[in-house]
Amino acid sequence: MKSVKSFILVTILALAPAGFAVADNDIGCGVGTQVMEGQSGLPAKLIGSCINGLTFQSISITFGLVNCDGQGKVTADNGDIRVRHFASQNFDRLSVEMAQGGGEHLDVLAGLLAVEDRAAFASMTQTHFETLFPSDQTTVGEMLSALDQLMAAS
Repeated sequence: MKSVKSFILVTILALAPAGFAVADNDIGCGVGTQVMEGQSGLPAKLIGSCINGLTFQSISITFGLVNCDGQGKVTADNGDIRVRHFASQNFDRLSVEMAQGGGEHLDVLAGLLAVEDRAAFASMTQTHFETLFPSDQTTVGEMLSALDQLMAAS
């Protein structure tokens, strides 16, 4: 029993760095990124991240191998992180306000997305509510993805 617990703990600790791949838009550069190119979802990100770790991604970055640029600037899309965090914390309220075509939470979301015409944004979310929330099981990520597509189209 003790060895099973130890195995689980070691596995969790070994895969913990890979968990950070889920929060980002991608898993960086390296062999794992090339192998998992075109794939999506948590399993693909975890596998790609593990492959990057096992194939010494730092060497690829250092020497500019496998689509890695050692001279590039480290960035994080903090705006996207803020939008996702806000949407996940206020998901129920946002769905109500999108259905109604306005509200305080929807206005804050518009601000985080740098939308200038907030009234048009609210109207658009109301008009396309079924696209944003196609089912009762719609996730925050799915809603935000649909919202990004709607905004890009308008």
